[in-house]
Amino acid sequence: MRSSFSYLMLPLLVLAACQSAPHNGEPSQTAAAYEVQADSTKFANDISALNSPSRKRVRTADVRCRVNNVFKAASALEQVVTGLNGIVVESNLQNEFGRLKEVSYTTDSLKCIQLYTPTANLTLRVPAASLDSVVHALTSMAAFIDYRTLKEQDKTWDYLTNALKNKEMNASPVKPGKDSTPLNVMAYQDRKKGYAVDRKIMNLAILDDVNYATFTVQLFQPQVADIQVVVNPEQVTRAGFGTELLTALRNGADAFRSVVLFLLQLWPFLILLGVGWYGYRKMQARYVVKRVK
Repeated sequence: MRSSFSYLMLPLLVLAACQSAPHNGEPSQTAAAYEVQADSTKFANDISALNSPSRKRVRTADVRCRVNNVFKAASALEQVVTGLNGIVVESNLQNEFGRLKEVSYTTDSLKCIQLYTPTANLTLRVPAASLDSVVHALTSMAAFIDYRTLKEQDKTWDYLTNALKNKEMNASPVKPGKDSTPLNVMAYQDRKKGYAVDRKIMNLAILDDVNYATFTVQLFQPQVADIQVVVNPEQVTRAGFGTELLTALRNGADAFRSVVLFLLQLWPFLILLGVGWYGYRKMQARYVVKRVK
């Protein structure tokens, strides 16, 4: 028998409580410390091994699965991620509507049956060390897993390339040429500083992705029927029998009048038709007389 969702979330909630506990004496990192870290080419461990802890590995996960209740599963997952000191980047819940059917319920009402499928799309950022636990908890409570993708990218060399370029730039100052003006030298220095800042920001983004994995979740559940009893507009707006009888007589009189007026508008054609018929009969009579003679 499949375990309940709350039972599966209990270990993660305990882990979240441990991780969210305050760390006394932990120094806070300033912007200057982050700047030094972005240009650092020193690693605590040997990076020649693929599984070295000092490598800059970026982890991502993508899961699409069916659950029994989309809203409860999404809310619980958001709560767990927040408890693990992660963030909910995006959470979108919506319904995909299917067939709509209306059937008679009473003399003046209809029963509307709307089929729909609740879905949810979430983008979560969780600490990289907790990604496996969150993915396991979600897939364990899923009734059906459409797909599950775990991906890990090594950004070590990108990070090291940016750091070495900045280190080389600081070691080799700009030497103006003979034809260089002070304005050209300043412009060149500004461009180099801009490139260095861009590389630092790229390295900081890599460090951010290394520390926090991106978890993309798509949830859906079996099709649900929304049943409502509504007023039948045709029955409510229909007039009484006496009113409909008078309306029918009036409509008949209007139709008769329209036909008479239409025929009266054709009087020139009727006259031409009569003259033509008279001429035809006249010619036919002369032809008969000639045959007799």
